Amino acid sequence: MKKLFFAVAFAVAAIPAFSTITIVDINGAGQFTSIQLAIDNSLPGDTIQVWPGTYNGAININKNVVLQGSGYENTIITSASTPTIMMSNGLIKWFMISSTYGIGLQISNGHVHNCVFKGAANYGIYCNNGTTGYIQNCVILNNGSYGIYATSPGYLTVVNCIGRANTNTDFYNPNQSALNLSYSDGSQQYSANSQGVFNSDPIFVSTTNYHLSTGSPCFDTGQPSLSDPDGSISDIGYFGGPDCPIFPVVYQMTVSPNGNNINIQAKARANY
Repeated sequence: MKKLFFAVAFAVAAIPAFSTITIVDINGAGQFTSIQLAIDNSLPGDTIQVWPGTYNGAININKNVVLQGSGYENTIITSASTPTIMMSNGLIKWFMISSTYGIGLQISNGHVHNCVFKGAANYGIYCNNGTTGYIQNCVILNNGSYGIYATSPGYLTVVNCIGRANTNTDFYNPNQSALNLSYSDGSQQYSANSQGVFNSDPIFVSTTNYHLSTGSPCFDTGQPSLSDPDGSISDIGYFGGPDCPIFPVVYQMTVSPNGNNINIQAKARANY
């Protein structure tokens, strides 16, 4: 995705009426201050929106809910346990995830989109039991062991991801059949599929800003069947793919004279 559009005023896209929305705010402005309590009190199909903050404590996502952060820059899940997140269902997006003791995420089933896994003491992501675990448009870096470690009898699909500066291999599959890796940037060993995989500097804006800079090999080199919000082929990394967190995109603008002035009103949509 190459262009970011700003709006004078914008309206966030409407939430479907059938979805129950729960707010988690560590400062007390939502229904819960704890992510786990929000999950425990949710029903399949619900969306849990987590407002900015650092949330300490391990969580277990074992039902079909959407757990939506406020961006990796603002919403961090960490713990002194391992794993920080145990996942067997649902969808996670727009978080930074870490562990001061061990594994950031242990996944058997479910989807993780557009998250950053950084600074875990052990693996960033671990899969050893499951058939439908799916990781898309994530950045996995600076973890204490492997970035992603997938081993039989698990099976993990990884698409449009960037692995960087992990202590060991970025994408590792010792059994040579448990990791379906494609259209990603990072070092790999024994993946079941390496289509579109390369190992080059993604050229981030900075060590903490994971936008891609001009000349990045990750622009428009993601899975061809996935698109960025601007309609181009998906970029690899956090700011790519259909679930990419984006700045407001203007879809309607009204210009009207008002005496000696001109009023401009714009509407835009944004993921957050």
